[in-house]
Amino acid sequence: MKNKKFVFSMWTYNDLCEFTPDEMDTWADLGINLPMLPKTYVGRDDPKLLLPWLDKAKELGVEAIVNYEDMSYRAYVELGAEGYEARIKPLYDALASHPAVHGFCIGDEPGTKENMAASLEAIRINKKLAPHLTPYLNYRGDTLSMDEQLGGLDFNGWMKRVYEVTGSDEICFDDYTQQINDTGKAWYLGAVRKWADAGRAAGDSDVWACLLSSGHHVYAPPTEVDYRWQINTAAALGMRGVLWFRLYDRENVISYYGSPIDEFGDKSEAYYALKRCQRRFSNHFGEIFMKLRLKENYLVGSDWGVFPTFGPGCHEAIKDIKANDGTLVSFFEDAEGREYLVIVDLETRFYGDVYVYLDKSRYSLVELTMNGAVETRPDGPQADCESGESFVEFTPIPAALHLFRIDKK
Repeated sequence: MKNKKFVFSMWTYNDLCEFTPDEMDTWADLGINLPMLPKTYVGRDDPKLLLPWLDKAKELGVEAIVNYEDMSYRAYVELGAEGYEARIKPLYDALASHPAVHGFCIGDEPGTKENMAASLEAIRINKKLAPHLTPYLNYRGDTLSMDEQLGGLDFNGWMKRVYEVTGSDEICFDDYTQQINDTGKAWYLGAVRKWADAGRAAGDSDVWACLLSSGHHVYAPPTEVDYRWQINTAAALGMRGVLWFRLYDRENVISYYGSPIDEFGDKSEAYYALKRCQRRFSNHFGEIFMKLRLKENYLVGSDWGVFPTFGPGCHEAIKDIKANDGTLVSFFEDAEGREYLVIVDLETRFYGDVYVYLDKSRYSLVELTMNGAVETRPDGPQADCESGESFVEFTPIPAALHLFRIDKK
């Protein structure tokens, strides 16, 4: 694992010449901690143009993803292995040693069998030129159902092959269905869970989700609650980073709208909503989540059919969980073997009401905030008036995440 903090990044489709490196102050203010730099082109843009940007990143204490449009996997298809390596090697010679370079972007959404194979080879060549860097490539969320493109492998087998062929330790995919309706949310939860499971099966490498910050097609632009929902569900499902599609609206593409920065360069209402959500998550959970490993996910209060419902017998310490609305329940473990309970309210309009029944004779719950620096023991436990069993009750705000350590007495 390369990153010590939960990653927040974004797609920037603007050209490098539209900005100065001071634009990175805006990204830092927004809570972006691993920015993707604006677009550049081999031959047109001297790599030296990026040095002030990388120096600015170093000053801000972050790394950056360099985005040369014509070094993507599509260039590999066009040029072949030798030609592709010859094109990108000067970029590595000029920039790879800079301490703020995280890696180079090598494309988005390969969909054909040829492009899928080319994407792996492109990553492999990039890793060969600079093993210490991590190339960035975004796969389509529905890759998990592309039987032909996966080369006859099941999804877990394909993910394992990605890591074996490329030597990379990060993978990213996109999913925007959560911004359609409840059916879309159910698809999203199931898909993210499958990507996380495949990542663990392939060697416990980092999996990131590219989520939605710009309305288009059938996808609604997010509200503040939607941003919180996307971030918190991604983390609870085992993601270790979130990228946003996209940061800036474009003046000539009016059907894409509602981005954090509008086509006039002004910060929109979405900017401040996303800023609050990213910075709050980083303040409370951004470091501690990177020390935890997902064990299992369940649903409570709503059966969307995407994974198991939590109930008696599912966990030794937590005997049952009840909720008045759909609730995501996840169990994590740290390096010392301590277990953690994560609860995310899936409701986006009303406060939740969650009851956690625990074996109080052997266990207690400690709620963690401020990355574990603040520990709070929930009120109770109370006793159920019918069964006599002990429970802890709390009422999360819409889309809130709560993190508990399960302590043995």
